[in-house]
Amino acid sequence: MDLKNIEWNSETYKEFLVYLWGEQDKIWDLERHAKILNLPSNKVIGIRTPIIKKIAKEIAKGDWRKFVELPINDIYEEKVLKGLVLSYVKEDYSVIEPYLLDFYYKYVDSWAVCDVVVGNLKIINKNKDKHFFLLKNFHKSANPWVVRVGLVTLLDYYIEGRYLDDIFKICLEVRSDEYYVKMALAWLISILFVKERDKTLEFLNDNRENLDPWTYNKALQKIIESLRVSSEDKLLMKKMKIKS
Repeated sequence: MDLKNIEWNSETYKEFLVYLWGEQDKIWDLERHAKILNLPSNKVIGIRTPIIKKIAKEIAKGDWRKFVELPINDIYEEKVLKGLVLSYVKEDYSVIEPYLLDFYYKYVDSWAVCDVVVGNLKIINKNKDKHFFLLKNFHKSANPWVVRVGLVTLLDYYIEGRYLDDIFKICLEVRSDEYYVKMALAWLISILFVKERDKTLEFLNDNRENLDPWTYNKALQKIIESLRVSSEDKLLMKKMKIKS
């Protein structure tokens, strides 16, 4: 299928869906794959991520606006494609930003859609301040997936000196009982420790009572499991755990 030159509309999108199903990995254990994604198996086609990325790159070379503006089904691969196409488009950040915001709020509904797309948004690297302004209040959203988008974006792109104070502040302001939010927060804190050990250790010591105990302990566990943390620090993390 010539994805670069398609005139996107409802009819050509139907043809595209047939093409997507043709890319299904027939030898994959779809039930197991869907379980890992935490999605019903009828919401997953079963296309490997490198193939999805290859498709998105081709679409991004054509009339990407019409593609991302088309309504889609409640299928994992379709949602990921929406975001990945935006990650490959060669346009100024100001052109992409409103589409990204729409994607974050409308289509991110699982950890995988969030993490696959956010990890591919290299446009952020050249537009850090602008994107940080966009997402700095995501952690206050009532939508847990928007919160996760914000936290995962921080750990992927923003752990550096000038953003650290804001990131630590955000960590303390997250209020959610949602598993995938708490996991993202623990993951963020663990990466903070790997990259900014002293400041993060101070943060953990100062906020033992301010962080949710489960999230606090999970962050310590992730630090312990990291291959980039010394044996001494792993022992220290074990001693810092909150006993339930």
